Amino acid sequence: MVVPLADPVPVSDLALAAIAERFGLRWDRAERLDSAGIINTIYTLGSAYVLRVPRRHAAHVAQARREARVIPAAVAAGVRTAALVAFDDACDLLPAPYLIVDRLSGAGAEPLPPGTDPAGLWRAVGRDLARLHAVAGVRNDGDGRAGADPRALVERRVDDGWLSALDGRWLTGWLDRLAAAGAGTAARPCLVHGDVQPANVLVAGGGYEALIDWGCSRVDDPAADFLAMPLAAVPELLAGHREVGALPDDDGAEARILWRRLRLVLEVLPRGAAPGMAWGERPVAWLVDLLRFFAEPPGRWRDLAPPGPPPLA
Repeated sequence: MVVPLADPVPVSDLALAAIAERFGLRWDRAERLDSAGIINTIYTLGSAYVLRVPRRHAAHVAQARREARVIPAAVAAGVRTAALVAFDDACDLLPAPYLIVDRLSGAGAEPLPPGTDPAGLWRAVGRDLARLHAVAGVRNDGDGRAGADPRALVERRVDDGWLSALDGRWLTGWLDRLAAAGAGTAARPCLVHGDVQPANVLVAGGGYEALIDWGCSRVDDPAADFLAMPLAAVPELLAGHREVGALPDDDGAEARILWRRLRLVLEVLPRGAAPGMAWGERPVAWLVDLLRFFAEPPGRWRDLAPPGPPPLA
């Protein structure tokens, strides 16, 4: 489901003072941050805390409640993230639930800060994903359904003019190849972050600091945690994950990641241009990324490369 950008919930100085009193917190200055995200309005509360207020949409409010449940479970599993300080869904101080989390020192990995070792960074994130995927007993109220067969979506994108019939036949051939590799069968579900993209990875001192923004977390195929990253990072993410533990149904992981990535691109392609959005919100950028990655695919990815060009007929 694509949720439109909704209006932010205003937070007055009076409301901030009431929030501080309710939770016994203190800060010297509150400041609203510019953000490329589409779910929350973000405020820094001094040097210690961050206030996250979902925008005016029921789906965004549901994500705030989900974050409040999942963050403590992720922290307990050893995942590096901003710990939950407070959650309030009384809706008397603000007309929406809100969270306060620890403020971390790092910057998002889009773009990578100077001095960062990309391979080391993504392997470290992959190790945290393995810890997350081993968490049990978290309630699932997210959207972990299998989704449409992407070959049907190819037909839709041909019908609505995003692809030509020739493009559609070629892309369907690639999806047939991935299906033969087992891509269409979901792995055993586990807890996933659901929005692992560079903007949600914090880097400090040239290394990995934390994985943030848990509103899309749910129980799903672990392939869901490799969909919004540049494909060049995915082999390192998988390598780090496998250092800690294999993915459920690990043998077909790469094929499932490509299958679901192509499906996601086809689902959201009609969004068109996405000015001001993070890389993980730009479907056309994902297509360019696929082209770049498969110019020289590494290791086991070679067997999953797209077919050669079709005849011009």
